Amino acid sequence: MAPRRKTPAKPLPRFDPEPSLRFAVKVLNDVGAEYALIGRVAMWHWLDDPGDHEYTKDVDFAVGRDVTPAVVERLRSSADATVRLLPIGGVNARIDSSGIRADFVDRSSEEYGDLNPLYVDAIHAANLSEDRASGVPVASPEHLVAMKIGAGTEKDDRDAIRLIAKIEDLDVDKVRELIKKHLGPGTVGRLDECMRRAGHPKARRAYSAGS
Repeated sequence: MAPRRKTPAKPLPRFDPEPSLRFAVKVLNDVGAEYALIGRVAMWHWLDDPGDHEYTKDVDFAVGRDVTPAVVERLRSSADATVRLLPIGGVNARIDSSGIRADFVDRSSEEYGDLNPLYVDAIHAANLSEDRASGVPVASPEHLVAMKIGAGTEKDDRDAIRLIAKIEDLDVDKVRELIKKHLGPGTVGRLDECMRRAGHPKARRAYSAGS
């Protein structure tokens, strides 16, 4: 019997962040903004093992809410860029001919939760730090975990768990402080849940009635 035909495996998608990084930084520098790299590409910076580099299709930058209008105006001056406002607050830019994908995120949406003060805190801390990804200020892992907890989706929780589990010198007390200040004390329990799922030794026990 002849061997059965197999469907060829599809190649894994790849994303080279450098063109998008250069484009986004040029836009942000043109409008005189402070910024910090966030999202999956920032996670790549902190998770040294390439095996931990989950796929992404864009670069993400934290910006202040006051920066977004200038970024939108600057993007719309580029004939090649497709510009879309983000429901969570901020703007997405895409240039298909160059493979450029960039999100400028201010997280100022009332509907999805106004996290802009946390993002501004992350920007200030990143610009005071010497940590750089491809020469770009990168948000600290503590801020990234707080952002992920604040976003509240299952995907973001998984990212928070990976950061908690993989970054040995993560300052969890700093993460707690950021969450209490910017997200509210009621959110700290979700941090501990992620820490328990990550097997972190400083995770607090889950509360149960009658215990």
